[in-house]
Amino acid sequence: MRQRANSIEVLLVDSDPSWQQRIVTLIDAEQDMKVSWTVSTEEMAIRAGLQLDVDVMILDVSLSEGLEVVVEILRKKTLPIIVLTSLNDREVIIDAILSGATNYITKENYIDILKAIREAYYDKPSLHADAVKVLRNEIELIKRKELHCMLTPAERDILKLIGWGYSQPIIRDLLGITSNTMKSHVRNINRKFNARTIREAARKAERRGLYDRQYAT
Repeated sequence: MRQRANSIEVLLVDSDPSWQQRIVTLIDAEQDMKVSWTVSTEEMAIRAGLQLDVDVMILDVSLSEGLEVVVEILRKKTLPIIVLTSLNDREVIIDAILSGATNYITKENYIDILKAIREAYYDKPSLHADAVKVLRNEIELIKRKELHCMLTPAERDILKLIGWGYSQPIIRDLLGITSNTMKSHVRNINRKFNARTIREAARKAERRGLYDRQYAT
């Protein structure tokens, strides 16, 4: 953080004049921050972001090349960039965070931009709920895919059946496998999950989304 005696200086990038005015009014009403510059195009955003001595950029990625602005600026300079946009698309949110945006807030929750600016300025950013939910779901999806790749079809079946309450003898009959084959699968599963027992492995698999809890009847 750069120490300043005056306000946090914000660069606002938004092509919509009404939203420009709304955000400027909101920020300038605060004693510790002000909008020092407002631009409306990608080219101006990159030039301003690189050349101006500002503390935080607020960027609307509804601009056709909005995310390119993030990438281009952060390639050459360290600057907190908060995305504030009407877009609530999963892929846009993920791409924005992966591009290096400090935070992602939808315009529906634009008032939260004040807290995000302060957090970014003091280098203590926390992702807004608009982004957290999407990223959590994405992580869960990735973990689920990893789990499916890690296990063989037989191992997945065994874990599900164990989690649903079936005993190993019944599982052997259901899958048509021998006792030795069952023991081999159990050893492999326990090793992959770093578990002491097959039931512990099944609980870990459930937490990672391999199956939904049911009970055998």
